[in-house]
Amino acid sequence: MRFGKLQKKANNRNLLLKIYFITGSVLLLVLFIIFTNIVINDVKKDVQIVPDLYSKFVGMPTDVNLEHFLFQYFMEEILPGIDYPIILTDSLKVPFSWENIEIPKENFDQLEIRQQNILKSMVRRMESKHSMIPLKLSDEDDKIYSYVFYGDSQTMKQLKMMPYVGMAFIFLYIFLGMYGVYTIKKTERDILWVGLAKETAHQFGTPLSSLGGWIDVLHSKMGNCKDKKDLQGMLEFMQGDVERLSTVASRFGKVGSVMKFQSCSLHDIILETIDYFERRLPAVSNKIEIKFESEIKDKKINLDPDLIKWTLENMFKNCIDSMKQKDGNIGVKAFSHKNKTYIHIADEGSGMPKKMFKKIFRPGVTNKERGWGLGLSLANRIVEEYHNGKIKVLESEVGIGTTFEIVLPEV
Repeated sequence: MRFGKLQKKANNRNLLLKIYFITGSVLLLVLFIIFTNIVINDVKKDVQIVPDLYSKFVGMPTDVNLEHFLFQYFMEEILPGIDYPIILTDSLKVPFSWENIEIPKENFDQLEIRQQNILKSMVRRMESKHSMIPLKLSDEDDKIYSYVFYGDSQTMKQLKMMPYVGMAFIFLYIFLGMYGVYTIKKTERDILWVGLAKETAHQFGTPLSSLGGWIDVLHSKMGNCKDKKDLQGMLEFMQGDVERLSTVASRFGKVGSVMKFQSCSLHDIILETIDYFERRLPAVSNKIEIKFESEIKDKKINLDPDLIKWTLENMFKNCIDSMKQKDGNIGVKAFSHKNKTYIHIADEGSGMPKKMFKKIFRPGVTNKERGWGLGLSLANRIVEEYHNGKIKVLESEVGIGTTFEIVLPEV
């Protein structure tokens, strides 16, 4: 049921992503067109001054003083419509008049030093941008009587900002799209994990029930058996394996479920896992010894003991597999520091290059010739996603060995 809900959720996200790309593209285009039209309209207003002046000049009576007409037109028509700063200076570039600047229109010498410095700084900045007009009596006259310095109009600022605004929208659009793709891929991986785990647990269920039933039948028939001792031993082994399979099925069943933590001794969990592997180490052709150093014997933390055991088993199995061709030790150290419990698991196996430190926890990545590459990936999921901890390769050297670090919060 839960798998079906996750699948439906993923399909909904796929649909939302498609809608996002379609509507996002249309919206970006519409916004760009609107912004462009706003700028174009502002440009039209700016250039409208020229045809307006021309029409008035053509319709002007012949007996009107031209200089007076131009001065009046500038003061009444042009200057009020200007939205950019203008500074008039003398030939030495000392300001004597200014517009659209938040400084009182007083005599320059009567201004505060701070206000004078602001005007001078603006003049220098405008001059560096060549935003100035020298005023002469005629083109043939080399003498400059004053200067007109001007800044950028609102339209010019919008034009300058236009490519940056466009790029910002595009980058935001791409970023959100990539995040959506990442989220969907992650959801699909979650569905794969949960679906595989649930299906595995389900597949284990039927044969486990059957095996349990047959063991009960054998127990009931032991009264008629001549060699009870050997049969009893076999039944105990079978019972142990069935319990082991039940534990594995239970672990898979927890994947994708809500965790129910309990206060446990991590020291005892580690010790139990080490004992489990030590009983099986004689089966390995080379000599491997597990050494455990603990500083957390009396400490209890909230966790899921079954999943932590599974994590440790995967870690130990990975260490043993890396030491297939050599003797050596597996060192386990557990200690507490700043409300966190640390577990260091070090082997003397084949090691790995630094570029594999993060990749080794990805599904399907393995250094072994055979295997699915899911053990460390599962350990990573249990520690980081279910227990809000951290797992990483602390150090490793090819041919020397690897040290893994698991960090679990104590609160």
